[in-house]
Amino acid sequence: MTRIFIEDQELDITKDFSQQITYAVDDLTNTDSKATSFSKTIVLPGTANNNRLLGNIFEFSNSNFTADTAKNVGYNFNASKSAKARLEINGLQVMKGVLRLLEIIVDGEWIEYEVALFGELGGFYSSMAARKLTDLDFSEYDHQYSVANITASWDGVSGGTGYYYPLIDYGNTSPSTNVDFQKKNFYFTAFRPAFYVRQYMAKIIEQAGYTYTSNFFNTAFFKRLIIPNNQNRLQYKSVIQFAGNPQRSISSVTGETGVTLRNVQTTNFTTSDDIVYQYTPAADVKTEVLIKLNGTFRVYAPFDSFGTYGEAYVEIQIIKNGNEKIWSSGRIGGQVQGWGATVPRSLTYSVGNLGNAVPLTLSQDDYFEIRVIPAGTVGPADPVIDLSIIDTNSSISIFNAGEKYIPANYNDYLFVNGTLPANILQKDFFSSILKMFNLMVTEDKDKEKHLVIEPYVDFYNTDRATYLDWSDKVDRSKPIKIKPMSEVNARFYQFKYKQDSDFLNEEYRKKYNEGYGDRVFDNALEFTKDTDTTEVIFSPTPLIGYTGNDKVFPAIYKFNNQVEQMTEHNIRILQAKKITGRTAWYIKSSAGTNLSAGLTSYGYAGHLDDWRTPTSDINFGAPKELKFDLNDNYPSANLFNAYYSPYFAEITDKDSRLVTCKMRLNEKDIFNLDFGRFVWMDGVLYRLIKIVDYAPDDVCEVQLLRAINTTY
Repeated sequence: MTRIFIEDQELDITKDFSQQITYAVDDLTNTDSKATSFSKTIVLPGTANNNRLLGNIFEFSNSNFTADTAKNVGYNFNASKSAKARLEINGLQVMKGVLRLLEIIVDGEWIEYEVALFGELGGFYSSMAARKLTDLDFSEYDHQYSVANITASWDGVSGGTGYYYPLIDYGNTSPSTNVDFQKKNFYFTAFRPAFYVRQYMAKIIEQAGYTYTSNFFNTAFFKRLIIPNNQNRLQYKSVIQFAGNPQRSISSVTGETGVTLRNVQTTNFTTSDDIVYQYTPAADVKTEVLIKLNGTFRVYAPFDSFGTYGEAYVEIQIIKNGNEKIWSSGRIGGQVQGWGATVPRSLTYSVGNLGNAVPLTLSQDDYFEIRVIPAGTVGPADPVIDLSIIDTNSSISIFNAGEKYIPANYNDYLFVNGTLPANILQKDFFSSILKMFNLMVTEDKDKEKHLVIEPYVDFYNTDRATYLDWSDKVDRSKPIKIKPMSEVNARFYQFKYKQDSDFLNEEYRKKYNEGYGDRVFDNALEFTKDTDTTEVIFSPTPLIGYTGNDKVFPAIYKFNNQVEQMTEHNIRILQAKKITGRTAWYIKSSAGTNLSAGLTSYGYAGHLDDWRTPTSDINFGAPKELKFDLNDNYPSANLFNAYYSPYFAEITDKDSRLVTCKMRLNEKDIFNLDFGRFVWMDGVLYRLIKIVDYAPDDVCEVQLLRAINTTY
């Protein structure tokens, strides 16, 4: 018995329903892509139930208001968005992911819906849509741009969270002709906040509504990967500054029912029930601002006897010019317990960051107030309310509505969301991380919208007890196809970073006609000359050192007429590490005065984990030239050798075979499907690559890659 559910509600299907599903985890024909499960087109009848679940979308005059936070079904159904779906056979789930409506066919009174199912990886990519990295929220790391925070960040690498200030020469940050600098001491402008790749990945997945598990993401190696700032000069979104002034004393405030507001304790602004912000720009200038409230409020009910219960309510308001109500939280609160002679009991409730911040247009001399006022009766006795903002993260944020950026100056308070790389799609970033480390992404069959992410080299379960024997499932009446050397259809496999036009990258490319750290793998196959290319969105970052100085660092600048120039540049990815034991050096102000004491460590970042005794490299291959003296052998553990060479050793081995056969799999096989388990067939061990057109009670095509070694 086959059943299809959309948002946990069952759709009607025809009695002769038979659907073919393809399951895949990898695409051997293209190293630049990953695969997911999907169904062929499913035709659903236009029954009353299906019409209802699909929002009666077949009606030409259909129009409805939808809420993105509600389930995508029924009146709220939106065909432009995916809906959670699952397919069950005989009570066993054989596919879960999302449903997409493709077409509606209306033939007289007969209605049909053509839909398709996609695995959760496909749903995940759809959920990312066109969101960019700048749509992520790193505001919990807003901080002051100071030497104290710069140097303190170097100690946080092992955690893989927070911000990190790498030393990067962005041009004119340490003039080589100035005796006070000479690439030894640096202006504060050489330090810009970077964030960890692990955080970017976690926030992207979370924003898409998914969760994940990854042992790889928790390794020390992955935790030290950072994404540095790539602006011409460090900038951040400006925030309008207002002065807070209490407008009246607390004791004089009386609620609508005569309840007195006895005490207010606030965080981040002056103690008051009304917080007034005055706007005084130049004459006739108007400003759009966005106001966000974020806090946890606690109401106390001071009854005479312990254990007495009553109701306590307040209202939060935003008032313009003393009398124009712009926004109100409405009456919020609930039941509270009195304290008598004991410690008070309370009711806690929150006003989270408003989904859409309150917009407000201000002209010269306009002002607005944020009020917390009593809004209801309390209990049987002593109608007095104590109201406190108790959450240390409680705040009122007031932002420019526009995308206005200002240069960051020393000691500014940085709103770090404005420092994130611009115009980078989240899906491109996510895909590039998968490509760099040859990551396999599968869906957890037991958890909704949960991804499991591990490198190819760690993906397969080598415990022999987990191996499956599918020898008796082969339909031997059908031909078995055996393709030597797997699906290799190219001789050359090129792995490279994206080109950029900064001085060191341009110099290297002109000299060697390839990108810094690129790699070309030749499988020596005689029958093809094609090239397969895998490229990531990041650009390579050459390192440079100077004679007489004991620091090595990235240099990202233009060089025109012997003058260094800061430049916008493509997004980069680097390894971070605090390097100690250096000759004393200083961080300087723009005037050249010392902002720091003598420092003997610095926040290193580069493609090597440590330029002194490197053990890993996030280039695909070793560069042909280095701009610094290497104290040790260049590491062989680069991206290709660590994450791709085992893969290519398997698919290009002379004994490699891609076997395609017909098998009769049942719903239990599909329910327990795990691409990480090896499969026996006729005494030979294989990796499961793809199941094509599975349908219950029928044969399907299965692709298996012969396992030359289970580990490399």
